[in-house]
Amino acid sequence: MTATPWPGRLSALVALLGGLALLNASPASARLTTGFVQQLEEALNSGDESAVATLVQGGDGLVRSDLESRYVQLRERFPDSRWSLSLGPDQADGRSTLEVKVEGSSSRDGRSFRLNASQTLAVNSDGTTLGEQEVLSEESVVHSGERDLPVSLMVPDTVLTGQRYDFDVLMDEPLTDAVLAGGLTELTPEQLSSGEGPDLKLGALNAGGIFKTIQAPYRPGSQSWAVLLLHPQGTVSISRMVRVVNRL
Repeated sequence: MTATPWPGRLSALVALLGGLALLNASPASARLTTGFVQQLEEALNSGDESAVATLVQGGDGLVRSDLESRYVQLRERFPDSRWSLSLGPDQADGRSTLEVKVEGSSSRDGRSFRLNASQTLAVNSDGTTLGEQEVLSEESVVHSGERDLPVSLMVPDTVLTGQRYDFDVLMDEPLTDAVLAGGLTELTPEQLSSGEGPDLKLGALNAGGIFKTIQAPYRPGSQSWAVLLLHPQGTVSISRMVRVVNRL
């Protein structure tokens, strides 16, 4: 079972900025500037997919079409999506850091859905377009119901290969007489690409949350996880990436 619309791996947000890491593999000759970041934010919020694609890469057809279609997909799921972009500290290797946040809402079958997502990217730039990017962290949350249920997600952004780490999700308010159900599963590459929600097996969460110890893979890369919590006052769908590296 899953709540719709599923946040996916930030769905089109990642495709727009972090998911197309092969756009420009050439070395960067300039860092991101505040002016360019503002221009990109304005393009994202304009609803003009071609304006966004022009700033992310200069253009051939296949990648550009894919970018535009994913941007349209996200705006269809959350029509009033609003992006907020800012520069973070430079990486040790000279790459710029881009902080991305997006909020949006939608309604379906009499239910309202509210998206909050964030992402940190290490990026190259030629000064006028974004080039190669690496996703350093990302998380997306979709709330549905009477109100946004307060939930804490205690998961590291980065772990070492082979490391065991805790993945804890808990309600911030006492359950009292409420019954909480939920589930956690790893997302496959196909699910990440399509943005489709996984088939989650749900169970009663008498302890008020999910507490799991996970084994990181022995190769660098990432793991992405899907969480679903069901409460009498609403649901919470979460997508979270954990980066896996050889050394911190």
